[in-house]
Amino acid sequence: MKVNQKEKRSAIEKTLEILIAFADSDRELGTVEISELTYLHKATVSRILSTLLDYGMIYQNNETKKYNLGPLSYRLGASEISQKIQSFVSLSKTHVDNLRDTLSETISLELWMGNKTTACYMAESRRPLQVSMPLGNVLPLHAPAGAKAVLSFVNQDYLDRLLTEDFPQYTDNTITTKTKLLARLSEFNRQGYSIDDQELHMGIYAIGVPIFDYISKPVAAISAILPSARINAGREAEIVAQLKRTSHIISQKIKRDRTGFYYHLGAI
Repeated sequence: MKVNQKEKRSAIEKTLEILIAFADSDRELGTVEISELTYLHKATVSRILSTLLDYGMIYQNNETKKYNLGPLSYRLGASEISQKIQSFVSLSKTHVDNLRDTLSETISLELWMGNKTTACYMAESRRPLQVSMPLGNVLPLHAPAGAKAVLSFVNQDYLDRLLTEDFPQYTDNTITTKTKLLARLSEFNRQGYSIDDQELHMGIYAIGVPIFDYISKPVAAISAILPSARINAGREAEIVAQLKRTSHIISQKIKRDRTGFYYHLGAI
């Protein structure tokens, strides 16, 4: 979107974009950085920051003079996020459990929350050798299958704003450049599923499929996570088919029931 189009936003839209910029960042932000992220004039940013500061929505670090989300933002967000997660898990849990029983592998349900995925429910495999991870973990964008499943179905402008040039390396298999990640996301989009081939943890293989909302935006992902020793071409095809089937069921439930809180899941 062009800058002149951006400037036509209402005051509330500008304020929300600034709050979203903080939510998407894991660090304090200065006025210039916020201006660049939101395409707003620095004077506009300063004026809105002053109001947010007065209401406790943000705070200012006296040493760095930069800003971050304040206590009121977290009080408001905690209730909303909790309700959002509970509604989504309630809608999806039975289908995730059934998929775990069908595949005999750990199935993870990951919700897209403010530009990152968060593990909100997990049905663990009952096999002696299984993979699990703590719920509530905020996952990196470039390695896990769930995050890449979501990113593979968003537009290029969004990806350009969201992705940095370089990414942390967790294993020898981790994708560490934006160019390579974009190429893989394009491939994942064509095939309808993503792969984490020991990119976050050695010895762990994951396959992810996006879940869509009522306007076909990706808002979550469902992933099968298993020891890499158990994967082969035939097994992967079986897992992909079952993941796509379950994703379709959950997506259709979201589309049918717009009164539930999951109606508002989309953040992309």
